[in-house]
Amino acid sequence: MRSRRKVCRVVSDGVGMVVSTLVTCVGGALVHPVAGAAFFVVGLVTFGALLCGRGESLFVRLLARAREPRDYELAALRPVVAVLKELDLVSPPVQLLVRDGPAGVRVGAAGRRTVVISQGLLEAIASGRIRPDEAAALLAHAIGRIRLGQCRYDVALEFWMLPWRLLQAVGRGIGRVIGWFPLAAFAWRVRFITGAVALLQGFTDGQAAFGLIGAGVVALSYAVPWAEQQAALAGEDEADRFLAAAGLGDALCRFLERGRRSPRVLHRVHRLRSVPAPAVPDQTVLA
Repeated sequence: MRSRRKVCRVVSDGVGMVVSTLVTCVGGALVHPVAGAAFFVVGLVTFGALLCGRGESLFVRLLARAREPRDYELAALRPVVAVLKELDLVSPPVQLLVRDGPAGVRVGAAGRRTVVISQGLLEAIASGRIRPDEAAALLAHAIGRIRLGQCRYDVALEFWMLPWRLLQAVGRGIGRVIGWFPLAAFAWRVRFITGAVALLQGFTDGQAAFGLIGAGVVALSYAVPWAEQQAALAGEDEADRFLAAAGLGDALCRFLERGRRSPRVLHRVHRLRSVPAPAVPDQTVLA
């Protein structure tokens, strides 16, 4: 499972790294040589520092628009933290950041020790819509990603792939516009035909390199989204197993079952409940 996730991450992030590097080099070539070189060197130094874990928290705050929890938010989280402490899931300690924004229950892991939660989760805890053990399960899922090393270098990678993320955002915007035109949407769905034609025409005209490049770009338009999805699913499965081993699988199941019961959710619930609960020490023996 872990090897599959790593291979998929290499495909998805590798393309993003290459494209971002090319965009950075092209952008640097359009400005003064000294400014372009300085820009590239600063980017490399920042990338190296983030790889080593330096400045990780600051970058997460900037990128995720997150902040430290306020006193009343920490008070609401005390029962949740108590559950995590009981299961020894806060050692080594993690840094908790809060992301303001639209209501919604969201928990994410970043880097070596940062967990980002949404304002909606805090509101749900304070109002009693989410029980402390269920909230602890959500946080433990993110902590599991950190302990499993899934997001160890994500902060550095996301920094270097900022041009790629920008291009993806622009592409999604264009895709939403194209979706209003049936012929354009159909042409995008059958783009594999365009790739096959480009490949065939390239070999026919004696320009095989251009044909391979065109077909490769079309193939990557299928491979990259698929690899991103598979890596996310594999990472989620690994964190689910970590969570179940910690004894919070049933709590996460209760939270998931209150939402939309998609096939993926039903599969996760079944797998979580199939894992045997951790053994509880016999108190009479300990006494």
